[in-house]
Order: sequence, then C-alpha cells, then structure tokens
Amino acid sequence: MAPSMLVARDLPGQSLPTGFFDPIGFTKVLDEKTLKVWREAELKHGRVAMLASVGMLTAERWNPLFGGKISGASIYHFQQIENIYNPFWIIVLSAIGLVEFFNISKGWETQDEKTTSTAMLKENYVPGDLGFDPLGLRPANSYNYEALSPEFVRIRTKELNNGRLAMIGVAGMIAQELVDKNTIWGHFAQHGFGRATYGM
Repeated sequence: MAPSMLVARDLPGQSLPTGFFDPIGFTKVLDEKTLKVWREAELKHGRVAMLASVGMLTAERWNPLFGGKISGASIYHFQQIENIYNPFWIIVLSAIGLVEFFNISKGWETQDEKTTSTAMLKENYVPGDLGFDPLGLRPANSYNYEALSPEFVRIRTKELNNGRLAMIGVAGMIAQELVDKNTIWGHFAQHGFGRATYGM
C-alpha cells in the first residue's frame, strides 16, 4: 500500500497553530483512496455533530412538537418520542437511508467500477460533495479533487474545524447529561448563564 503523506498534507482541514496534525501517523499507512474515504467519514460525522449540537440545545429550550410532552435532558428525548409516536424510528431510518442512498449513488464506485475487493469513492469525487448547496456558498471551479481552489480549501477547512469542535462538544454534552441527567441549559444556569430548564 503506497503511503499518502503528500496527499494528506495537501488536503483542506489544516489550521494554525498545529498545521498538518497527525501525531499517531494514520496517513503514513493509508493509500489515497482510503484517505478519501476517511475524509468523507470525517465530514459526515462532523455535519451530524453540528446538527446534533444545535438540535440538543434547541430541543431542551423549545419543543412545540408532540404537544410539548417532550422535556428534560435531550439524551432521553428519543425514548420519550418513541412512547408517544410509534412510527418515529421508521421515519428517521427512512430519512437516513434516503440520504445514504443518494450519497452512495453519487460518490461511490459501482460493482463494475471498483478495482479492489470493496468499493471506494469514485476517482473524480470530492469527499463530502453531495451537491447540496442551497445558499450557493461553494466556490466555482471546485469540483476537481486534484486541483481544489484556495477559496474552496478555506471554506472546507472552516467546515472541518467546526465539525471537529462539534464532535467533541456533543460528546461532552452527552457525557455530562448521562452523569447528572440535567439539561445543558440547566448546567448553564448553575454557572450564572441564563434560565434553567431541568432534566428528568
């Protein structure tokens, strides 16, 4: 397997003060195709975590759905919804499946295209590019994985950094709510920031 250190160093996601940060040396043993798959996974997890962080904070303070019956720490909201609305998980899993199907169709090799035992990302596919840009934030001429524009690198680096922060933040929020079952807003209030909304 050919090392991909040069490819990794050229990817978006590097910021001061660390610059290229790979203390464990993952990129030394990954080929380019596998590196692209890992970057795809990092972007996807970061996007989910960003949505989750906003969703957790919003749902604990403002929850008009289901007659306001969903309350307390957000880590228990799914269980509460399941007791109120049985088809909930069917809808959630169907929505996830639809997004994944679109992602696989757009970015992953077909059985005829794959050159290894498992399918990898298509050669001309830019990791994370689902074609969803309703606000038109993506710079023009940024669809070539081999020659990404500086403006695209800047925007993608912001997305990666915010996603990384969100993954750490959501893990911290979940851990804290598991410890004392209080809401995030309740923790803020304990330290003098805003009005409390208490847990279960």
